[in-house]
Amino acid sequence: MTSKKLTSSAGLTIPKDLRLRLGWKPGMSVDIDPTSDGALIIRAHSPRCRFCGSYENVHKYKDITICTECAKEMKEAI
Repeated sequence: MTSKKLTSSAGLTIPKDLRLRLGWKPGMSVDIDPTSDGALIIRAHSPRCRFCGSYENVHKYKDITICTECAKEMKEAI
């Protein structure tokens, strides 16, 4: 475990050894999600369904990311 202080502007620098281990490069996008217990999950950006938030079976259609399940539900509703 690594402990870090937030900067004066409440930012956080991810230690170099962790970035290297994960293969994270400067300028890449990450997703940051809060958990119910006050923690944060930071992961390399992955497309996520705009409607349910799933990362599974996500496709992009006209600049909208949607999972297969939500697409099926939408098709049935129309």
